[in-house]
Amino acid sequence: MWVPIAAWIAALVIAAVVLGYCAFELVWKTRRLQRDLTRLRSAQASLTELQRQLDVTGRRIAAARIS
Repeated sequence: MWVPIAAWIAALVIAAVVLGYCAFELVWKTRRLQRDLTRLRSAQASLTELQRQLDVTGRRIAAARIS
């Protein structure tokens, strides 16, 4: 009689451990992805500024060739 009860208790403990681990992984990956997103947005802003500067430089070169 005690074997089925012990099996159910073991199954509940294992399920709790697995669910706890899954929750930990989700939280950790969410934080990591948020950090990555912040870095990517910063890189995007830098690249946008660089693209603007290249456009200005290209226009100056084109104007110098015309003159």
